[in-house]
Amino acid sequence: MTHALLRAPTGARSDGIAAVFRHGACLKRRIVTAVAVGGTKLQFRAVDGTQFRKQGVIMKRHLQVLASAIVLGAASNAMAIDVGGLTLSAGPHFEVASIYENNITAVGQTLAGVGEVTQINGVSVSSLCAGCELTYRFGGYTVTGLSATNITFSGGWINFYLGFGASNDFDPFTSSGSAADLAAATNGTLFLTLAGHAIDAAGNTFAGTGLGFGGATPEGFGTGLADVDTTGAKFGNTAGAGALANAVFNSNGISALFGGPADMQLGSSFSSVLLPHPNECPSGTECLAGSADLRGLLV
Repeated sequence: MTHALLRAPTGARSDGIAAVFRHGACLKRRIVTAVAVGGTKLQFRAVDGTQFRKQGVIMKRHLQVLASAIVLGAASNAMAIDVGGLTLSAGPHFEVASIYENNITAVGQTLAGVGEVTQINGVSVSSLCAGCELTYRFGGYTVTGLSATNITFSGGWINFYLGFGASNDFDPFTSSGSAADLAAATNGTLFLTLAGHAIDAAGNTFAGTGLGFGGATPEGFGTGLADVDTTGAKFGNTAGAGALANAVFNSNGISALFGGPADMQLGSSFSSVLLPHPNECPSGTECLAGSADLRGLLV
C-alpha cells in the first residue's frame, strides 16, 4: 500500500521561484522525496519494489500537479501589494473616480477640486481594504488657453489620501458644503502625490474639449498625463514628501511624446447637471461634477 505525507514546516514560505524537485529511491524503504522551494516536503512510501514500480507513474503525476499548485500560489502571493492596508496588484492598474471641481471662465484661472476613487481594476475599493476610502484633492492646473470648445492647462498636482474609521467620511451629497468635502477628502493618510506631465511642446499637461467653455454651464471631456512627485511640492503643491504609494506607482509605464515616459494617463468627463451643492454655484468650488479615470503600471 502506498501513502503520501505532506509536511509544511513552521515559518516556511514561498518566494515565487519555480519549485525544484529532487527524486531519489531508498533501496530498503523505497522512498521518493520531493522538496519544493519554501520547505514543503512530500514523501511517498511503497511496501515493496514491485508495487513502487507500478505506482511510480501515478506518484510522478501527483508531484507534477503539486508542483504546479505551489508555483501558482507563489506567483499569486508575489503579485499582491499591501500599501497602508490597501491591497493592490502589480502590473496594469485602472482606477475609476468621482470628480467635483470649479468652473473656469478665463485664462489664468486655476482648476481645482476633490473626488473619490471607487474602483481599482474593476474591484470596489471597499473590497480591497477594510472600512476605508481612497480620496483625492487636486489643484495648480493653470488655464493657458480657452475657447467655447477647447481649454488647456499647465502645471497641476493631485494628492490621494487613504482614510479609515472616522476618516472614511467623504460624501458630497450628504455633506454641509464644499468646505466639508475638502476636509473629508484630505483627512486620511497621504497615499500618493502626482504632478502634471507635458502633453505638447508648449508644456501643457491637461486639455479639454466640449461645449460652453467660459460660460456657466460647460460640459466636456479632458485628458492629460501625470508623474509621481516624490517631493509633493511641484506646481505649488504643499503636501510634502512621504506618500505611502509613491514607489509602487513610479513606473514610467505610459509612453509620452514630450518629457519622457509618464506614470499615469488621466481622463475625465464633466458637466454642471445635478450638483451636490448647487446653492454655491456658479462661482463655488464644486460647480462641475463628473467622473475621472487613471491608468498606469504598478511595480
